[in-house]
Amino acid sequence: MIEPIARAEPLREAVYGRIVGLFWSGRYPPGTALTEAALARELGVSRTPVREALLRLQAEGVLDATLARGFTVRPLRVREAEELYPILAALESLAVRTATVPGDLGELERLLTELESCPDPVRRWQLDSAWHAGLVAASGNEQLIALVSRVRTSLSRYELTYMRETPVRADADRQHRAILAAFAAGDLPAAADLLTTHWHHGQSSIVTWLRNMS
Repeated sequence: MIEPIARAEPLREAVYGRIVGLFWSGRYPPGTALTEAALARELGVSRTPVREALLRLQAEGVLDATLARGFTVRPLRVREAEELYPILAALESLAVRTATVPGDLGELERLLTELESCPDPVRRWQLDSAWHAGLVAASGNEQLIALVSRVRTSLSRYELTYMRETPVRADADRQHRAILAAFAAGDLPAAADLLTTHWHHGQSSIVTWLRNMS
């Protein structure tokens, strides 16, 4: 059951944010059909802001749309993963390299500790995303933070599916620890370089997995 949108929230952004949150919960795997009417009923809003949110997600590369079928979560494609991961690596590394506000090291440590012991793939992805978002937030650059969030939303269907089928994540955890150590020491160039390498490893793993599936 989806919690209805509170009327005090700015409706257009609230509906978009709630639908993105549903993607991030693993509720909509690739191939899932979404209808304006069903989402509007569950969220307790009219169809107009729901349609605007779905069109926005289509423009961001998350959904496909056809006249006959409405909206569908896009399938996983090797080429798209090869295009998106370098973008995410560059954006997040830029955020860390240009950090202007202190990162919340205690929260980053807490998230990473929980992530390392978490057996649930959806919760693990959420923790991973929150940890990366904490690093990016240190940039203080609102436009950059928003760009990273959009790319992560598009990649969520890859990462959630991959984590469900590939539970071993020890290498990623070790990479996170190295990034955090450099970041905590104030060595932002090293942290940014380690973050770039981390995403390149992630891209390689997911592309190999996708090719093995085909």
